[in-house]
Amino acid sequence: MGGLGCIGAIKVMLIVCAIGRNAHSSPPESRYKWTTMDWLEAQNVSHEVHNVTTADGYQLQVQRLPRLGAKPVLLVHGLLGSSLGWVCMGPERSLAFQLHHRKYDVWLANLRGVAPYGRQHIDLTDVMVEFWRFSFHEHGAYDLPAIIDHMAKVTGGEQLQRGEGSGADGEEMHHQVVLIGHSQAFNAFLVLCAVHPRFNQRIQLIQALAPLARLHRQVRFDSFQVRHLMKFVKKRQKANKFEIFPPGYFRKTCQAKRDLCEYYAKQLAGSAQNNKKLLEAFNYEYLLQGGSPREIKHLQQIWKSGDFISYDFGTAENMQVYHSVEAISYNISQVTVPIILYFGETDAIATPEGVHAIYARMLKSVKSVQRINSKKFNHLDFLISGDVKSLVNDKLIEQMEQFLEGRLPYVIE
Repeated sequence: MGGLGCIGAIKVMLIVCAIGRNAHSSPPESRYKWTTMDWLEAQNVSHEVHNVTTADGYQLQVQRLPRLGAKPVLLVHGLLGSSLGWVCMGPERSLAFQLHHRKYDVWLANLRGVAPYGRQHIDLTDVMVEFWRFSFHEHGAYDLPAIIDHMAKVTGGEQLQRGEGSGADGEEMHHQVVLIGHSQAFNAFLVLCAVHPRFNQRIQLIQALAPLARLHRQVRFDSFQVRHLMKFVKKRQKANKFEIFPPGYFRKTCQAKRDLCEYYAKQLAGSAQNNKKLLEAFNYEYLLQGGSPREIKHLQQIWKSGDFISYDFGTAENMQVYHSVEAISYNISQVTVPIILYFGETDAIATPEGVHAIYARMLKSVKSVQRINSKKFNHLDFLISGDVKSLVNDKLIEQMEQFLEGRLPYVIE
């Protein structure tokens, strides 16, 4: 475990040989079981593994596709996700590889609970109930600060080794990072900036794909689906299964009960760009997995309350934690980081109405709201659509570069 606590990076350089495994020669069925590291090791690309320990003891693995001295970009996965979502479409269509090819310093976050990169703790194991007592609050209050501070330390040290960054401009250059997040990553970002306001200066821009925040009356599923999901979560808890969806759970379940999976995929994620591939995301062993009871419960509380609130422990524990009988609302008025929002027309959870409600509440920070140019585009299409490069990634990179060059047009779609 001692190696996981260190700050230094383990640098890896791999060249794929003709007889070795690579993304093009391996059959698709085998790639469904690949992890992020499998994908990185199959490419002719340098990468690093960084081990980051949070203030509350979680030990997270962060992958990096380094470009020394380049603009650092941190990719943050969403609900039930991992860094795999940024690489699993291969080198031609995955955002991590695209950004690296365009000379960005790319970092891939893995937040607590993710298999296999967020399952370590200095005192706990992932079979203990205590390990799973987290929601997006802890992702924002502990995981993101540790990762971004680690990035600054690494890139700052590299800058000093090159004899750069001795002045104020140099300090700002290696301390500022661009964030790109999917789904619940936006919730974690809001918590980060509300709980640790210093990160408003450390994050230059966030691009939020299918962001969640305010769910009340702004989703396309109803109380029946929510109640059914919560009953499932409680059943798992009673059986002492604290991880809601272990790796491979969706793949095995959807192979046995395809009709049921299609129903809930459409209800909870929305109609896909190509409904023949509605269940494509569920074929992957590690793409959709993890999830704690508190994580699901917290989202249910937001859906029910109509506000972006902290986790509601109940009256007695709320008094101990918040000194209030009720859960407190996050003060998102403190968030000053420029924001670009993206939504899909048929997303059932990050609906067009929900994304525009975020814009209405954060007028000063939101610089653009972008609709994905497809009649059908759901929550998971942002990661695994066959057209993800042209519909999402190319647009996202264009918007980011326009912003960094000071010429981003103000567009609300």
